[in-house]
Amino acid sequence: MWSELRAEARAVGVALLRRSILRDVTGSLVQHERLPDELWPQHTSQAYRVLYEGLGYHGGPREVSGMVLVPDSPVPAEGLPIVAYAHGTAGLGDSAAPSRMGLTRLEREHVARWLASGYLVAVTDYEGLATPGPHPYLNGEAVADDIVDAVRAARQLGVSTRGSWVAVGFSQGAHAALFVGLMASRYAPELDFRGTVALAPPVHLPLLVRNLTADGSRPVSVVTSYLLAGLPISHPEFDPSSLLTEEGGRLVQLAATAPLLELMRASRSLTNDRVGTTNLHDREGIARLLDSCRVPTARFDRPVFLTAGGVDEVVPLQVVELFAEDLRSAGSEVEFVRHEHANHADVLLADQDAIISWAARLLVAPVRSPGRSADGARSQFSLLDATGDGYVTRDDYEAFALGLVQAFGQPPGSPAALAVREGYRQLWRALAGRADTSQDARISEAEFLAWIDTVGADERFEDDIAPLAWAVIALADTDDDGVLSERELARLLARCGLSTAHAQQVFADLDQDRNGGVDTREIVAAIRAFCLQPAAQQPGSWLFGTI
Repeated sequence: MWSELRAEARAVGVALLRRSILRDVTGSLVQHERLPDELWPQHTSQAYRVLYEGLGYHGGPREVSGMVLVPDSPVPAEGLPIVAYAHGTAGLGDSAAPSRMGLTRLEREHVARWLASGYLVAVTDYEGLATPGPHPYLNGEAVADDIVDAVRAARQLGVSTRGSWVAVGFSQGAHAALFVGLMASRYAPELDFRGTVALAPPVHLPLLVRNLTADGSRPVSVVTSYLLAGLPISHPEFDPSSLLTEEGGRLVQLAATAPLLELMRASRSLTNDRVGTTNLHDREGIARLLDSCRVPTARFDRPVFLTAGGVDEVVPLQVVELFAEDLRSAGSEVEFVRHEHANHADVLLADQDAIISWAARLLVAPVRSPGRSADGARSQFSLLDATGDGYVTRDDYEAFALGLVQAFGQPPGSPAALAVREGYRQLWRALAGRADTSQDARISEAEFLAWIDTVGADERFEDDIAPLAWAVIALADTDDDGVLSERELARLLARCGLSTAHAQQVFADLDQDRNGGVDTREIVAAIRAFCLQPAAQQPGSWLFGTI
């Protein structure tokens, strides 16, 4: 078995060194030019169309475009704070890119308010819009790095800026901005990330699609059409045409290239029944795909501001409200504001002064991690409970995987990232199968302790850990020998925030046979030890967000 795992680790590790080097240049400014005057929001003194280095969802280099807007107010001595703005759904084709067609009127007004308040605004087009390749619609992992890298690129334009910044997104962009909130501090530790603003975010996507498609007589939503057109980018095995009527198939084909207004006009007289999307959430295989687009309800390490409209025709207020409650239960610092009379677009301008004031307070407040006691202590069980809600759940392991992959700068669709994610999922399934005696898809502390009392020498548990162990080896094994040297492990641990001295100690603890390398068996032993006795000093604790 171990030789097979080692062979798989080598296969996944091909070209990892090249990708890791690419991680160090993402956000590099490739070129810039003056943005056409007609695309400038108010309160802009300089505006640029930019092209910068990024990572494609499936791996490898990919240039991303966007725009950088400089306010017309005086630049303070400490430099301008930055807003990374993530735009709402504009379309899947190149013509929909904001740097080409501009922001929508309400988004332009929203951005103008940030400019009037003295913020530099960096707007990404997202990968695949105005640059070669497809755009992975509603894949938050795929575009979160585009948002962060736009901040990096903006700071290379010669304008005096601070390191501090906030992510702000509307609709599709709010979904992406929430993924930024989950990964930014690890993906770009050199930047001072302060928090996330998500306006009408399409969270809990399974619930959202249920709401949009349960009524067959309801007009078909452009979100549904764009979603069906975009899902095959991240899931090539998915063919939406088999679910749709002939008319629906034509509509989804149009969605693959048409900008928002054109698709809205084409959808105006169509209902869910006519296009075949009625009860889409119940179709075979769809639930898994929708779940893959869901924002994990994990503990955010920076504050989150959420808004929702009471008459939002796209994202029901109740869906966002539920998400806010879930985030609070997970230990996140959340401010949720409901605007009873606002529709989907209205939330862009609803009490924006309160949002700007919230961001201003964050920029001067000390950074602190939520969900811990005053002295920073955490119980043994809570070291496994990443969300801080009192239970170990699948989302805890999704958060562990996202943190590790983004810390190492891996594209979320690369073989290495997919292997890491599946390794954590298999570990979760193994724990749930053994400890979740109530079968409610979560493990309480009592259930966890009862399992520990009976686990004994469970060799099958080691087999369940092994896929995560070899995926971790592959992530950092740059010379492809199936073993992590001290230098390779130190590089991975540095991405996870460990000091050089701490990394040296972890290597010494992992290298049980003292042969100068850490192999799959030693990683398995470290993971098993941490799962059975969670403690910060365990050599495998960094795999679970504990440093």
